[in-house]
Order: sequence, then structure tokens, then C-alpha cells
Amino acid sequence: MTTCYCPYTDRDIEITLSNSEHIFPLSLGGSNQFVIPVDSDFNCRAGSQIDGALVKDFLISPRRAELNARGHSKREPSFVLKHSKFGDDESPIQVEFRAGKPMQVWDSMRRRTLEQEEFSGRQIVSHIALAPHARVKFAAKVALSGGYFIYGDLFRHSIRHSELRAVMNLGPDPTQEDIKDFGLRVYDEFSSIDSQDEQEIDLQRFLCGCIRGSCLISVLGPKNLIFIVGVLGQHLATLNVPAKTDAFSGEGDFDLGHVITLCDGQMCRSSYRMFLGNVMDQLPQTRTETRRE
Repeated sequence: MTTCYCPYTDRDIEITLSNSEHIFPLSLGGSNQFVIPVDSDFNCRAGSQIDGALVKDFLISPRRAELNARGHSKREPSFVLKHSKFGDDESPIQVEFRAGKPMQVWDSMRRRTLEQEEFSGRQIVSHIALAPHARVKFAAKVALSGGYFIYGDLFRHSIRHSELRAVMNLGPDPTQEDIKDFGLRVYDEFSSIDSQDEQEIDLQRFLCGCIRGSCLISVLGPKNLIFIVGVLGQHLATLNVPAKTDAFSGEGDFDLGHVITLCDGQMCRSSYRMFLGNVMDQLPQTRTETRRE
């Protein structure tokens, strides 16, 4: 019987009960090269509840449109404000945006797309909702599967991944009791940053912004492993996970840590040291181009 380890369920499962998990879904800048087998039932739920929540997130959608991040359907990415109204009579409408194209307004009462002159100059009011904890749940999912993709059984036996799993499975209203014994520290793009961590988080945000795509960066610490998750050119979350790192290699492709970048469907891997060097090498050229503009 052939089995595989599923980091989402922390179990060895029969390979026939698994399917291929895109660690980043294609609609969030993923790649067919960055996949592992996981429990198929759990993968189905996670795809809907965790990946799906972020794909539909109002603040993520414009980045999908800008970088043309298409899912399996290959449909052109757009973002739609469904709960919108316009005019003095507050007519119900839906507002749709696509990269490089004019805003489209669908009139729900007339059941047609309005011409530009019909809504130009009139007030449009939209309501948005952000899924609670969507960012940290997605980042924990990526750290679990991506960490195992990078480090294999070393990740399984040396990382306190049970805390990542607990974050990934958070309910809509977590209490302090749910995380009281955690050694895990988490920041997402909405978090207030402790003063001692401000410079490090600023660096992480800068690095994610240098990538025209998505990324998973692992940074090796003395008693911890830091996972930095960037989605479509922007820092999403950082998870500082307790770990026994004595056996981890700090050489070659794992010097200081390891970086996976995903751009235009292609995966690239390097050490964290090499990645930092490449970013620094680009800075003078970037500044020169800015001055020319």
C-alpha cells in the first residue's frame, strides 16, 4: 500500500485518498510546479473555505486583475461590488472592474449594463465585507504545505506545526482560550506591529513587494522558523513558528533560509541569502529608472 503524509491532517494516508494541492491556488498566483498530495476531502473544504475566501477578498481582487492571475477556468480576473446602489433613488446595481477596461455597472432592476453617461457624475455607494482571519488562515495553510514541500520529514518532526494547523482551522469567533498556550506569533497586513518587530516586518513587506507574483519565504532562526507569505506582490502575513532547528541546513540552497517565488506560473527556488543579494543588486537600477521617469 502506497501512502503519503498530509500536513493538513497530520496523518499518513493512502495515496488513493489524496489529490494534488496547489499550495497557492492558480487564482492567487500559484504554479503547477508548487503542489503536493494531500487528503482529498480536506483539500476540497480548504479550497472553498480558505482559498476561496481570499480569492473573493475585495482587497485581493484588484491585484488578481492587475497581474492577470487566472484560475483553472482561465477566466479573466475581475472584481465585483455586488452590494452597491446609485442615484437618489438608491437603485441596486453591481459594479465590475477589469484591468485596463472601463468600469461596468449592471442595473439589477432593468437587468442590463448601463451606458457610461447613465451613471457618470452620480454617486455610487458600495458595501464590502472582509472574511475574518482569512489572511492568517491562508498563510498557516501555505506554511504547512509549503514547509513540508521545502523541508520534508524535517518539517514534520522538528516544527511545532500543530499550532499552524490550529490557526488554519480557526472558527469565525476564536477566543483567547483557543491560542493561550501558543508559542506561534502572527502578523498579517492589518496587524499592529510590536516596536521590536517593526523593522523586520518593513523588510518583509519590501521583499514581497519586489516580486511580481506570490512567494513563500522561510527564514531560519536559532529556535524558530519564520514563514513569510506574499500574495500577488504584497505581504500577506508572517508566522514565527517554534522549531528545533539544529538539524536544518544553513548552506547552499538553504543558506539563512529558503525562498520560493511564483511568477507567471513558473516556480523559482533559491536560498534566502541569494534572494536578498538579488534584490539588493536590483536597487541601483530601479532608482536610475525612477529618476529617468
